[in-house]
Amino acid sequence: MVVYLLYPMVNFAMRFRGLFLFFASFAFAQSQAPSTQLVFLHVTVINPASASVQTDRAVVVSGSRIDTVTSAKGFQVPSEARVVDGTGQFLIPGLWDMHVHSVFGDWFPRGRDVILPLFIANGVTGVRDMGGELGTLLEWRKQSSSGKLVGPRMVVSGPMLDGYKPDGKSTNFPSTVVVMTPAEAVAAVDSLKSRHVDFIKVQSLIPHDAYLAAAAEAHKQGLPFVGHVPDKVKLVEAVNAGQKSVEHLMGIFEGCSAEEDRFIAGKGNNKLLLDTQDPQRCEQLIKLLAQYRIWQVPTFAWTRQGAFLDTFDWQHQALDKYVPVYWRDVTWRRFNDEMMPGVIADPVALRKRNLAASLKMMGAMHRAGVPFLAGTDTAPGIYVMPGFSLHDELANFVEAGFTAMEALQTATSNPALFLGAKDAGTVAAGSVADLVLLTANPLDDIRSTRKIGAVVANGRFFDRAALDQMLAQIEAAAKKKD
Repeated sequence: MVVYLLYPMVNFAMRFRGLFLFFASFAFAQSQAPSTQLVFLHVTVINPASASVQTDRAVVVSGSRIDTVTSAKGFQVPSEARVVDGTGQFLIPGLWDMHVHSVFGDWFPRGRDVILPLFIANGVTGVRDMGGELGTLLEWRKQSSSGKLVGPRMVVSGPMLDGYKPDGKSTNFPSTVVVMTPAEAVAAVDSLKSRHVDFIKVQSLIPHDAYLAAAAEAHKQGLPFVGHVPDKVKLVEAVNAGQKSVEHLMGIFEGCSAEEDRFIAGKGNNKLLLDTQDPQRCEQLIKLLAQYRIWQVPTFAWTRQGAFLDTFDWQHQALDKYVPVYWRDVTWRRFNDEMMPGVIADPVALRKRNLAASLKMMGAMHRAGVPFLAGTDTAPGIYVMPGFSLHDELANFVEAGFTAMEALQTATSNPALFLGAKDAGTVAAGSVADLVLLTANPLDDIRSTRKIGAVVANGRFFDRAALDQMLAQIEAAAKKKD
């Protein structure tokens, strides 16, 4: 479908061996443990992992772990513990944004002082970075996990694998390794493995044979293989290649089209795509995605934003105070100018039809058992703001037909399941202390995930006053001259 974006089966033993190695290597780092225990008293615990709600709980945090979750009735508060009165409030696991770019070439200066703390201020305690400068990301992760830097847990790919544009000389995005042949793809995967990436991310321009070689080598090296469905690759081929997650709903509308081969050849258009959807083809393809658990990361927050860039009001953005001038006037403006011809090529009515079809597709895939993760494509998405936009994405899931609990799962228990982290994504004894205290019930209205009273990130407690101070510091950092 329109992508207003950045833009027999695989052997099971090999596939799951790769996932196991990834899970084994992904250990949550411990921050410096606070000397005082933290107790949330009389709080309602919402646990998406078990789809349960427990009222009047006492939740004890010791260091960077949850120590106890029990009834508040008769609970004896540990001496010298810091007590947070949770009466009338709701405790959920820390949120994950599973598609971000925190340091993307030179596109987003001051990412450390703006992007990272904006995640925490919005209750996003973990991110999957889908393409960035590896050395910087690893250093930020080290500093964040040690408590020297305010930022989320990070799972990182480093540079993305992509091909050249038709000019044969350039790529679409920074933080990219160009691979045009199978040999180059194998060498790139091996190099990234030696640099300790967590997974391999592919983009849209990588050639068909190079894509297949990269997938095979990633599995051989025990690295999850994720990303776009490239322009010359069918979605069913991505399934066969063992791709673990697909971003932006890529490939699904082409795969559902009776004219799929025309789109693979680069000869289709968005109206044809919508007009040639074959229900039977689509049903079989969705069943395949569900059977092999091909995770979907729609990033609909950016899809919706990018579809109407021609009417976007640059002068009246409520979150502009957190945006460095370079982001707005250089990076986003350049990206806007590059995208605009493709945007305005379709009439507004077709774009609206496109978005409605995407929401309908999300709902159909979800009902069929296809697993989903919440992601936003911040910060490259124009005014898709770190942290803030994840709450928009949760609302998008509800609009697509997910229950509020199911929407919460896409940003809590589902990321933990995807990453194989059994001690995350839940409010339970022994789990990592990543928590968000809400002042209203998100199960009544998913938009209440924005109503944050406090955040615990790897055991570090930030009350509302601390979060407000953090936002003020981010605003000051954004206003600094380059």
